[in-house]
Amino acid sequence: MPTRTAREVADYVGGALHGDEKVELHTVGSLERAEPGALAYAEAAYLPRVPATRASCVLVPPGEPPDRTVIVVERPRVAFARAAQWLLDRHRPEPGVHPTAIVARAAQLADDVHVGAWSLVEAGVTIGRGTVIHAGCYVGPGSRIGDDCLLFPRVVLYAATEIGDRVTIHAGVVIGADGFGFVFDGERHLKVPQVGHVAIGSDVEVGANSCIDRGALDETVVDDGVKIDNLCQIAHNVRIGTHATVSSQTGIAGSSTVGERATIGGQVGIADYCRIDPHGIVGAQCGVPSRKRVPAGEVYWGTPARPLRNIKKQQFYLNRLPRMADDVRRLQAEIEELKARLDRDRESAQ
Repeated sequence: MPTRTAREVADYVGGALHGDEKVELHTVGSLERAEPGALAYAEAAYLPRVPATRASCVLVPPGEPPDRTVIVVERPRVAFARAAQWLLDRHRPEPGVHPTAIVARAAQLADDVHVGAWSLVEAGVTIGRGTVIHAGCYVGPGSRIGDDCLLFPRVVLYAATEIGDRVTIHAGVVIGADGFGFVFDGERHLKVPQVGHVAIGSDVEVGANSCIDRGALDETVVDDGVKIDNLCQIAHNVRIGTHATVSSQTGIAGSSTVGERATIGGQVGIADYCRIDPHGIVGAQCGVPSRKRVPAGEVYWGTPARPLRNIKKQQFYLNRLPRMADDVRRLQAEIEELKARLDRDRESAQ
């Protein structure tokens, strides 16, 4: 890992350095467990912990800086993410094709591409400069992979898959498998041919063991900057807009759309033909029924999915139910007592 000085890190993240600018940094860590040589960060609530940390330098928000080496930035966590990528520059394997890998003659690889052991690259494939394909990957015929991509072991790209630049695909991901398309003829299920493909933009990350199906007739699209967590299922003809995030164990059914910068929580089920508008938020374990729309900027939660503000109102009344039940029982007792008194009064009047 490269070693940087505190001054270099401050310049890189655009922060104001206080303290020893020659402090050397080569790793990162948390305030509690960082060792000397590490860069850490602290949001405003955690500033009291900064003096006790063993980290050599800490990214902190504006204000009176602690009496140690710190870098003052507007958003410490964002600056930390940028600096960590720079400090922890992943080791890149040497360019070249491993002797056990098979690359078709009709494939086009940039000079500095790495293809790991037992990988197979089919005919008609193009792979851009700086891309690393680790062991045991399969790249199907006619697929295109851009520059500076990283495919971890056992990634499978079916035919005609398109991958942009700077895309990271983690182990076990399958892109371009057939969508779940069948029609029942009264006796058996007939398969509807899945002849589309998958197009993934640049700066996308796909988590381990996720699957993105090819379009039935058109294409499944994952736009620039999208982040997909582990164990997600993206069905045929789904379109995910720029910089949207999809958390773990989420399933998005066919022909649904997720707008730009939308946020999908973990274990969410989105049925077919749904529409999540830009900046929409679907909370964890939400169930979005078929053809449902989540309006732009709205937060939906629950099953079936509905506006969070409505759920909060319902929850307020649910929490009051025990007290309301007591009130109802008390009123019933008072009514019974009143009836009994009226009956006694009638008997006395007779």
